[in-house]
Amino acid sequence: MNFRHVFLSLLTACSFLLGPALAAQAQPFPNKPITMIVAYPAGSSTDIMARELAQGMGAILGQNVIVLNRAGAGGVTGTEAVARAVADGYTIGWGTSSQLVMNAGVYRNMPFDIEKDLAQVALVVKIPLALAASSKAPRTLKELVAQAKGDSKRFTYGSAGPGSVSHVMTEVFLQQAGIQVLHVPYRGAAPALLDLASGQVDLVMDTFIAISPFVDQGRVHVLGIGGDKRNASQPDVPTFAEQGYPDFSAYSWGAIFAPAGTPDPVIQRLNEAINAAMQTPGFKSRVAQVGGVLLGPDTPQAAAEFARRERARWVPLIRNAGITAG
Repeated sequence: MNFRHVFLSLLTACSFLLGPALAAQAQPFPNKPITMIVAYPAGSSTDIMARELAQGMGAILGQNVIVLNRAGAGGVTGTEAVARAVADGYTIGWGTSSQLVMNAGVYRNMPFDIEKDLAQVALVVKIPLALAASSKAPRTLKELVAQAKGDSKRFTYGSAGPGSVSHVMTEVFLQQAGIQVLHVPYRGAAPALLDLASGQVDLVMDTFIAISPFVDQGRVHVLGIGGDKRNASQPDVPTFAEQGYPDFSAYSWGAIFAPAGTPDPVIQRLNEAINAAMQTPGFKSRVAQVGGVLLGPDTPQAAAEFARRERARWVPLIRNAGITAG
């Protein structure tokens, strides 16, 4: 066999071995199911929103978007799972302000770098937070503040965990109100709300969609809500601004992120699918239930800039206030 025949034989063998890999690379994204990691328990308001969006994305992309709950450490566990995943677009995360902003302030050392290890894909929704009180707590915010000033050990508040948005937002409000309330951290919002409804804690800051079942049962009432206007589902509940706290804005927000290094065309395809899924009737209905507003459609660059602005606003405030995850 001469050199030409040897060369052709080797070329044929290489083509045979590399063919499937090259064909796979040539297939348009996505060609298999996508995993969306939610860093909070199943059934939480974050989980509900994420599942609705995932369903819409799946229909648009032609592949299932499977929600996987990886709760723990105030969202750090689930966020790290995305940061460490293969950067191919098949693992993405639903990110909250707790994960993408608050944790950067309350944790001095995290197992990943929010700026370097994550790529923002799209902004989704901004959600006002409400301060809910147990049946034994004062009926108005004014009464609560007055009684807390008279007895700093009288009340307790629950949160979704150290460093969560419910923890940080409540602490910011307490400082602005000039009162002290004992913090009782939980592993997620659901157990905190259950204890609120049973009177084990006096206050919890959360979304209306999470609070409303207990309000409907008459076990919880709402003292105030963040945002510029009252919630349509609870029009009798005044905003914090109406009650003398114009500088207090209680809210959370949701976005989709991916591992850093995910190819730009893949990021763009995901962004397009998310923007379209946000316009579906099912997702708009979920947003209306929480009194939220859509933050998109937008671009990955706009999402990254939004997250940076939020960190620039909240991280110094958190550190100056001495709010930690400890």
